[in-house]
Amino acid sequence: MKEELVEKNLLIIDDEIDITKSLFRQFRRKYKVHTAVNGKDALELMKQYPVQVVLSDQRMPGMTGVDFFYKIKNQYPDTLKLILTGYSDIGAVVDAINKGQVFRYLTKPWNPVELELAIKEAFEKQELISKNKSLLLRLQEANNHLEAKVKERTNELELANERLKHLNLEKNKYIGIVAHDLRTPIGNAFNFSDLLIEDYYAFPKEEQIEFLKIINDRCSYSLKLIEEFLDVSKIESGILDLNFKSWDYNEIVVECIKQNKLFAKKKSQQIIYETPKEKIMVICDKDKIEQVINNLLSNAIKYSNKGKKIWIEVTTAGNRLNTAVKDQGEGIAKNELPTIFTDYQTTSTHSTAGEKSTGLGLAIVKKIVKSHQGNISAVSDVNSGSTFSFSIPLANNTKES
Repeated sequence: MKEELVEKNLLIIDDEIDITKSLFRQFRRKYKVHTAVNGKDALELMKQYPVQVVLSDQRMPGMTGVDFFYKIKNQYPDTLKLILTGYSDIGAVVDAINKGQVFRYLTKPWNPVELELAIKEAFEKQELISKNKSLLLRLQEANNHLEAKVKERTNELELANERLKHLNLEKNKYIGIVAHDLRTPIGNAFNFSDLLIEDYYAFPKEEQIEFLKIINDRCSYSLKLIEEFLDVSKIESGILDLNFKSWDYNEIVVECIKQNKLFAKKKSQQIIYETPKEKIMVICDKDKIEQVINNLLSNAIKYSNKGKKIWIEVTTAGNRLNTAVKDQGEGIAKNELPTIFTDYQTTSTHSTAGEKSTGLGLAIVKKIVKSHQGNISAVSDVNSGSTFSFSIPLANNTKES
């Protein structure tokens, strides 16, 4: 990088006009020379120009050269000071040198060559002082920047560490709960299969079939729990793969009703859905939204008695698509509603035909809806049925005749 040239300002102070003129002529070709006949005028010039070197006479009316240097020492600490003095003033000048106020002193009459060399040395030293100061400032700025970066990275690492701790605690919680929940059904399946293996023909055919049904039911429940656990783990770790495409939402709802109709029929339940007059297009992950609707329908079937009705209502408001699943089921206590979308959270409401619950379904539903920039809520009370509603954004130009 090319260094910027700095103008060299020399201030000469002497109450004898001939001397200031002589010194001005001697140094004007090398420096920008300013002259003053007393300390007061010199102070004004110091305010106007970036003076690096001052050459002052000692004996002047009103203010001596040493007095002037004391005057400017705090405001202009980097300015180099040289003094011209008679032999009778050397004691005061030496005292000023010892206190660090004067760089060099020269006696009158002065040697022009010696004076020129002294001025040159003064500018060189002042330049070094200025460069060192600038370098120290840049080093300080670099150090501050480095400290800020280190602090920023440290904060990021601390946050990442806290996140890892949280994830580890969540992982341990999930593993502990899943291990606990799997132990019973797998143990039951193992015990019944062990009975059949040891003495298959000792049991009547009806009991053999009953044992196999129990084994099948326990294995089915365990498989569902594992699948839901993997779903939660994927969502929590941020690796949930979503495939967003444009879909006719009515087709998604109808497909979900078909998948759940058989389960509803076993309990003589009716799923009611009034197809919208207009086609409603939505951008979503079809499989995941089906998972949401299927879960809500499954719960409505599970917690409703035989012969009850279940409704699905689809409406639009502004740029939002709203879906509500209503049932005539057992309902949920109001004090339990705030936690029903929490992982492994179950309520005091029991299924009407002994169906099992893992406590993960609604937590997964909420996470899927949230991943679609949506929200979900529930309204319910004991013996009054439940309504689960969720909304997600519509696609552009969503309604078609």
